[in-house]
Formats: sequence, C-alpha cells, structure tokens
Amino acid sequence: MGFAVVSALGLWGSRALWHWALETPFFALSEVAFEGNQRATREELMRLSGLNEGENLLQLDALRVQQAMLTHPWIKSAMVKKHYPRGLQIHLIEYQEIAILALGDLYLMDAEGKPFKRIQANERVDLPLVTGMHKEAFVEHPEQSQTVLRTALAALRAFRAEHQGLEGLSEIRMEGGEAALLLSSGQEVLLGESGFEKKIRKLKRVQEELAQRKLLAQTIRLDNRVRPERVTIQVARALPEKEGAR
Repeated sequence: MGFAVVSALGLWGSRALWHWALETPFFALSEVAFEGNQRATREELMRLSGLNEGENLLQLDALRVQQAMLTHPWIKSAMVKKHYPRGLQIHLIEYQEIAILALGDLYLMDAEGKPFKRIQANERVDLPLVTGMHKEAFVEHPEQSQTVLRTALAALRAFRAEHQGLEGLSEIRMEGGEAALLLSSGQEVLLGESGFEKKIRKLKRVQEELAQRKLLAQTIRLDNRVRPERVTIQVARALPEKEGAR
C-alpha cells in the first residue's frame, strides 16, 4: 500500500513538473542562430521555419523545422539543434552552382548534376550553359540523363582545371553522349565522350600555335576515336594585324 502511494505521488509529481516545464517562460524560445547560409536570408528562413519567439523549446519539433529549411531552393541540407533553455541553432549547407542547365527553362546546377533552382528573369548568372538535354527525357529517363550530365561536368572540370577557371567557356553542348565546347571567342571544340583532361591540354597548345600563326579557328576537332592523337582544324580567317605592325 505504501509503495503504491509513493508511486502515485511520484507520477503526479512528474506530470506536474512536465506541465510546469511546458508553461514556464524559462524554456521560451528567444534566440535562433543560422550558420552556413549565404544565399538564403535569415528573413526567408525564419518565414519558412514557422518559428515564433516565445514558443516552448521542449515542444518544438526540430524535424519539422529541418524539413522546412529544405524547401528553400538554395538549401541542400539542414541540421537543427536545441540549446537549452531558450536557444535553437540551425546549421545549413547550401548548393554550390557550377553551370546553367537548359531544360526548357534555365536551372542552376551543382557539381553533382542536380538542377536545384530555376533562374528567374531578373537574375544575372555568369556561368557556362549546358545544352542538348530535353525535359521530357530528363524526367522519364533520369539515370540516362545523369550519365549525360556527368560527361558534361567532366568536360567542364577539365576546362576549369587547365584554365584555372571557367572564363572563356560559354556553352557545353551534349549530342549523343559527346561533348562540344563553345568558347566565348566563337570557336567550337568537339571533345567526344572521354579523355577530357588530355584533350583540353592539347586544345591549349593548339590555340597557342594558332595565335602564333595569326590564325583563328572556327572548329577544332579532338573527337577522333580511331586516331585520338589527331587534331582537325577548320580555320575561319587570319587574325587582324595590330595597328602599327609591319
């Protein structure tokens, strides 16, 4: 009998303590700290989170807040951690754009080939454009589409590594699984399906030699499967002489 009374009092006490914890301002949310956001603003994230100052931290659903963060187009991952008695810390990882993917509309694409955000009319983005993909095929055949995008990204990475950036690269066109570069100089460079690092290094040497000869190439072919060492060049015209040169 005595044990039952003690147990009942303990249960009553636990319930009373829990009720107090839910009602006391001691656990009222007063500070929300975001980390890792550069593109997503605090105002946008707070609006998405649905958090309200003063709500009880014990009752706050951290998973719901985390899922809300992922609805922002720039947020790749989120981790929500409670800091008692009144704080909440939200660590975010944003997508890093590497190219623009043309799928009817234009989308920012990350290094894994994921189109994560549609580009708005008022946005100015200076990145290479990846073309040759069709939205219907992208949706209906995702694995095949990802294979094509991996090829495009491999060509992009090879160009960036050799040139220490993407300056001069306007477009990567994909046709039948093969990549072609369109440069800002107007040149078209056919790369084929693979071996891009070696081909891009060869392209740089070819361009230097053409410049020495004062020639401008319209098309440079590095896609010969039978004789991969062969380079075929279609010359557009000679470069103009500098003023005052003899």
